[in-house]
Amino acid sequence: MATVAYIEGFEKLRLLDAAIDQSRHSVLITDADLDDGPRIVYVNAGFEQMTGYAADEVLGETPRLLQGPRTSRVILDRLRAALSAGETFDGEVINYRKDGSTYVVRSYISPVYAEEAPERVTHYVSLQQDVTDERARDEQLRLLSTAVEVSGDPVLITDPEGTITYVNAAFEELMGYSRSEVLGENPRRFKSGRQDDAFYQGMWRALERGESFRGEFLNRRRDGSLIHLEQTITPVLDDHGKISHYVALGKDVTDRLRMEDEIRRVAHTDWLTGVANRLSLGNTLEAEIERSQRYGRPLSLIMFDLDHFKAVNDQYGHEAGDEVLKALAQTVSAELRDADTLGRWGGEEFIIVVPETRLVGATALAEKLRQAVSTMSVPGVPGVTASFGVAELASGDSAKLLARRADEAMYQAKQAGRDRVVAL
Repeated sequence: MATVAYIEGFEKLRLLDAAIDQSRHSVLITDADLDDGPRIVYVNAGFEQMTGYAADEVLGETPRLLQGPRTSRVILDRLRAALSAGETFDGEVINYRKDGSTYVVRSYISPVYAEEAPERVTHYVSLQQDVTDERARDEQLRLLSTAVEVSGDPVLITDPEGTITYVNAAFEELMGYSRSEVLGENPRRFKSGRQDDAFYQGMWRALERGESFRGEFLNRRRDGSLIHLEQTITPVLDDHGKISHYVALGKDVTDRLRMEDEIRRVAHTDWLTGVANRLSLGNTLEAEIERSQRYGRPLSLIMFDLDHFKAVNDQYGHEAGDEVLKALAQTVSAELRDADTLGRWGGEEFIIVVPETRLVGATALAEKLRQAVSTMSVPGVPGVTASFGVAELASGDSAKLLARRADEAMYQAKQAGRDRVVAL
């Protein structure tokens, strides 16, 4: 029986030795001499592969041959303290391979006690795992997380169902919501209601195909104000190719759009009166003529200018003349429809493009405007009047021909005594 037990025990030891030697993890065993050692008494193939050292190169050496400048003294002191107290140690440290390269190793070290004297440590067994790649990924994620958090542009992340799982500080500042207010919510709470369903349907079609979607969102802040965000939304796939998250990177373009609108307004607006300038008026007239001729709809043009305006400038000064022009534009604008376009053609001369209106209707409008101008009040400048010429678009007319007929009608109004309307 003793022989059988011995054989079984020997077989178990052989199997255990084979298992340890073939383990993909590094195994290192030392003696218990903490004064001059400990000295390495065993390493497996996993250790050789991880460190580049062969077993015969390290046996009898101390684990200090694996240490270098980047090895933490603090961790080593904690390790020695644990071993001295007969405790296990679980920690990570930077070690050096035979070729001088570094790696991050996680070690689980436990003491082995003598069978005949359970209080005496005879060896230390260290199970080691190379976690260099894992820690590099952790560091990369940490740096990325920091970069996202301190970014000046808003970042929002949702799960596949659209539930918000993360927003950065820039989002909080820009939208006026604290993180706790939006986590667990759906981004639809930021919708302004100013964008149609087709916009969002197009977004979801792209995302469900696994594609990024880039668009300009008009959202609403916590205080109710509107914000224009240029956003790129990207689906994130898991290891199985399924969408695990959506990441939205945004940029506030409100000021840029406001500036672009202002540039467009200035480019198309008369600086003094605030009505359309000659360029804008010409574009509008060309577009309305094309529409009228394509669909067979009526279109009329009213041209007018101030009577004796040179005398106003000479007698009251150019500043007074400017005030008269501004008052004239305001008075006429107040009487027009949204579809009508008033513009300054040059000097004291103005044009009104009147869509969907025949000559009779445009003439009646011109008479209404003439009366409004004759009764308007301009401080320091009495008796302001204007003469009006009206023309309707005829077949084959160009903008130039239509404007010429309206100008001729206005000239006839001047010749007939001013402060009147003439239609041709």
